[in-house]
Amino acid sequence: MSDKLYKVNSLSSGAGIIVTYKCSAACLHCCYSSSPRRSGAYMSRQTADKIFPLLKKTGCRSVHIGGGEPFMNFDKLLDVCKSALENKVAIDYIETNASWYTDNKTVSDKLKKLLSVGVDCLLISIDPFHNEFIPYVKIKNLIDCCRKNNMGTFLWQARFESIIEYFDENTTHSLEEYENIFGGDFVKKIAESYSLGYNGRAIKILEKINRNRYSPDYFLRGDNNSCKSRITSLGHFHVDPDENLIPPSCNGFRAGIFDLCINGLDNQKYINFMSVVNNGLEELFDRARTLGFVPDINGYVSKCALCFDIKKYICEEEIKRTGNEPADIGPAGFFDL
Repeated sequence: MSDKLYKVNSLSSGAGIIVTYKCSAACLHCCYSSSPRRSGAYMSRQTADKIFPLLKKTGCRSVHIGGGEPFMNFDKLLDVCKSALENKVAIDYIETNASWYTDNKTVSDKLKKLLSVGVDCLLISIDPFHNEFIPYVKIKNLIDCCRKNNMGTFLWQARFESIIEYFDENTTHSLEEYENIFGGDFVKKIAESYSLGYNGRAIKILEKINRNRYSPDYFLRGDNNSCKSRITSLGHFHVDPDENLIPPSCNGFRAGIFDLCINGLDNQKYINFMSVVNNGLEELFDRARTLGFVPDINGYVSKCALCFDIKKYICEEEIKRTGNEPADIGPAGFFDL
């Protein structure tokens, strides 16, 4: 393995700030495995005051706020937004599933506070995956309340609205209900049209729509083995409450953003991350085998599914051995599907 440090000197605008992994929903397509079971840990003002200056210094001058569900703790969400404003980092939008909508007065008060700290747009999720947990009426009411308070909105993704309107808006609806109406391949179709990255809980979708399984060797030979471009990609990276940068295509891996941008990642503290950077997934697989990892005899639906299984094992073994998660794999809740 190379002794050269991996360091990033510049970051592009548009990064995501994961303020919490806890969510009011547990959507099947969630690549972060967010759910009500996840820790309620939320990004602190102190952490935000460290992250935003670093982002700005490295060239990232705008972010979006996501999760989890950011509105799980409004006071802390407001603190993060204040920090961004004071550090002159723009907030493009806040992602939300609208589950927090209660009544117009309460919501209007929150929207006004957000507007006062420079937030002028909410991205509101709308799709059959979210509709398993969020009644459509909450989304409609939130949109109407935003309009009345001059808060901008856009629906992600608006094209699903006509499908969701087919059902009773006052309650939730399972994916099975959608399949009963629109056909057994409904989940496959919407997943493909969503251009999903099948990681985290979304691996279950790929396992549902693709019956083929392959041995690890299939993914570890030739060009299949290389994941360097994915794990080092910064096109749509996120920063989580623990000051970790999450690569956009390799959820479950992480790197301390201050290590990454100031000191560089070394091959000891970040042994798993750097194994993939330097020598591909095969080296991580071999390392897991030395720790006792046994691949699923039924094989894997994708390289990411194999990698997920490897990371899960390494994370669990490190916790057993030391009581702590690995610096470069986790958080452990990511593997609790």
